[in-house]
Amino acid sequence: MNRIIALAHITFLNGLRRNAVWGLCLFALAFEVCGIFFMDFFGHNLGRVICDFQFSIMWAAGMIFILFYAVQAIAWDDEHKAIDSILARPISRTEFVLGSMLGLSLLLLCFELLLAALALGEIIWVKPIIGETYFPVFSIPHFFITWIALQLILLIHLAIVMLVSSAIRGAFPVMLLTLAYSLICSGLPVVRQSIFQNQPAETSSGLESTLQGMSMLFPDFSKLDFKDTILSYQSIESIIGISAWLPLTLSSLYLAIILLLSCMIYQRRDII
Repeated sequence: MNRIIALAHITFLNGLRRNAVWGLCLFALAFEVCGIFFMDFFGHNLGRVICDFQFSIMWAAGMIFILFYAVQAIAWDDEHKAIDSILARPISRTEFVLGSMLGLSLLLLCFELLLAALALGEIIWVKPIIGETYFPVFSIPHFFITWIALQLILLIHLAIVMLVSSAIRGAFPVMLLTLAYSLICSGLPVVRQSIFQNQPAETSSGLESTLQGMSMLFPDFSKLDFKDTILSYQSIESIIGISAWLPLTLSSLYLAIILLLSCMIYQRRDII
């Protein structure tokens, strides 16, 4: 455990020294602030527009961090010998997977916490200015539940980067496969719904089984989208129920399975 924490600390500090990470953070913060100036383009549902915009920025910034920094930090590349140097020391490959994942996760969560704090401050400041007519309800507990679900989605993508990089050498192929994974997870529910609506029920049983099986590999992340609850009158007890905890629990289990597979593949991977 000490070696995992030490490697996570090194990974975290190395990320803080990267100008690209700070540049992405500042750019995302500036984009969140500038988004307020576009409120006049929408005549109604301003509360929903603002919340959707803020969480879209957090999602986009997290994915950019994963695709363009985490991939470079995790993937094995012929020109990137840091991983070879780390594994040459008395540290197992399982400890390397867990330590790298922990360090990058802490870096990502700190980055997302800054964006969430600014988004929450902006929403609280803008709500009385807009008025009850266009922004009647805002729930801070629901905001944090939505933020936690978003971070779980990003951590799953980060674990996918670790899994793909354990089997494939090169940062660019890892980035492409991670992006393809994200696109499949987003498009598969749409394809499934479209096929079920256009085909008779008796002819779609086999296709339904195939698509359901693919859903186990490519989960539907829309189940973790709780942005609508931020603007609802529902109590926090009604949200923290099976409708929220079941997707969160299943996604956490899915994340653990990905990390376990990454450790198993790394144990069998030849460095050379």
